[in-house]
Amino acid sequence: MPLAHLVSRPPAPLVSRRSALDENADDASRARYRLDARLEEHARHARWLIAHQFLSPPDLDPSLKRSASDADPVALAGAARRALGTPSGPLGSLADVVERLGLYLTVVDEASEGASLLLDGYGVAVISGRAAPGRRRWTAAHELGHHLLQDEYHTDAGVAAGRDEREQVIDRFTEEFLLPATDIVNAWKRVDEGHAPRAVMLDLAAFYRMSWSAVVRRARHLELLDRAEAQRQQADTPVRGDFLAAHGSQPVPDLEIGATGTEWRKAALSAWAQGTITAARTVELLYGAVAEDELPSRNLEECLP
Repeated sequence: MPLAHLVSRPPAPLVSRRSALDENADDASRARYRLDARLEEHARHARWLIAHQFLSPPDLDPSLKRSASDADPVALAGAARRALGTPSGPLGSLADVVERLGLYLTVVDEASEGASLLLDGYGVAVISGRAAPGRRRWTAAHELGHHLLQDEYHTDAGVAAGRDEREQVIDRFTEEFLLPATDIVNAWKRVDEGHAPRAVMLDLAAFYRMSWSAVVRRARHLELLDRAEAQRQQADTPVRGDFLAAHGSQPVPDLEIGATGTEWRKAALSAWAQGTITAARTVELLYGAVAEDELPSRNLEECLP
């Protein structure tokens, strides 16, 4: 556990939902506890950067303001994309994308998929870096859905396989945000021109950097595939050679362990440049993305008061 976890008070939403962990706790309980500790740590870092004015949460676009009970996930996904200036097409690195919508995300070396916390005018989230790249992007977008729908606290650790109604709502937001229905329907026109459905889905998986199963499910939900074909495609996951044959390269992995958004990195390095924090603290805020000897030089005389 991070040392501060043992000596500081966690945010109220975490306190109200956290259960005690005893020595006989099962693996799921331990995984959830560790993920909560990482989320709490990330929240402390965000509060420090914001309190010292190195990080400024963006004002949320009025079209995105929803109450927790307003569950129109497809409309919300469309509004989020329009606020980003990307109503259609693939999204870039999701750490940068969600940051622009007021959610500061990092990727941790834990097994549980993800967790998020709503704070004062912004949110924080942590996701697992152990999952496959497509799954990591799905989890990041999923946590964004909870953030935009103003869920105070969410964790995927221990969620039942059947998924409750709220999770299903967020999943609908996630699929529409990552791959809008109009995009896949337009891409499917190539099938009418003689292209194989598998080739079209392979392109979508590569360009949108989604998992194969997510793309197949999306096509099935939109009734572009029948049940039998969807099951057949799900069982035939593409391998590296399929992407190399089609595009000459694999999709670029997103959200590696330690990843943060651009503004977060600039904020931490600005604090370092101004002499506000030590090298060790800078590396801590950047989650090991750089080593101490890789930090930029600074004029120590200018840093003195």
